[in-house]
Amino acid sequence: MILIDARPQPRWPGLGIPEAAARLEHLGFLVVNGSNPAEAPGANLIVALRDRPTLAHFDPESVSYWVTKGGRGRPADLARSTPVPLEQPFSWGPIKTTDRLDVFNSFLSFGGTLRADAVGPDETVAVFSSPAPIVRWTGHSQDVDPLADEIGAFFALIRVPIDFIPEAESRFASLSPLALYAAMLDRIVRRYAASEALRQAHRGVASWSTREAHRLRETAPAEWVAGQAVAAEYGLDRA
Repeated sequence: MILIDARPQPRWPGLGIPEAAARLEHLGFLVVNGSNPAEAPGANLIVALRDRPTLAHFDPESVSYWVTKGGRGRPADLARSTPVPLEQPFSWGPIKTTDRLDVFNSFLSFGGTLRADAVGPDETVAVFSSPAPIVRWTGHSQDVDPLADEIGAFFALIRVPIDFIPEAESRFASLSPLALYAAMLDRIVRRYAASEALRQAHRGVASWSTREAHRLRETAPAEWVAGQAVAAEYGLDRA
């Protein structure tokens, strides 16, 4: 059993289990508002774990993700055998759904809340919800989200101080999903502001990052300041 840090966690509605189950009637998983977390009820990855594969879409048998224990990231898994109802925080990083043939689909998230419950004798529905993006990354049954490259590059970047600087991992783990998202946005906005060529080559990312940075400064000023602080602390704003 993995013990989860008991720090107070920010809460947001997320999709309810009954609504998620209805959306998954003919699906194995679905991303809702993944790149648009400002839309109610935030970004959500919803997954159906069934005893018998439907063979209609993609039939996940397990979900792997990350949690924080003692300031450090630890892998965790959810399967049909996992006791439910379940509610716990999950950490930033990849989320991966895997089927009986070891085929997978993966996603990237800044962390949030996982809720799971049985919706019948042979089905468990899981909802990963976050106030920050949850985007499609790699896999068998989906296209890659346009933001996945930026988010993946940012996660790779912060692994450098985590690997080499004591306490860096616990520092990043202490951030809320919105603060970590703000740290990434601060870095992107600075990069694009310094390069007209970059702005012209990636107009969609430039527009999105400017819009989202403005939104967070207005709606979540404390998280924005926390994200800027950690970006400056570890040189992410100069990378």
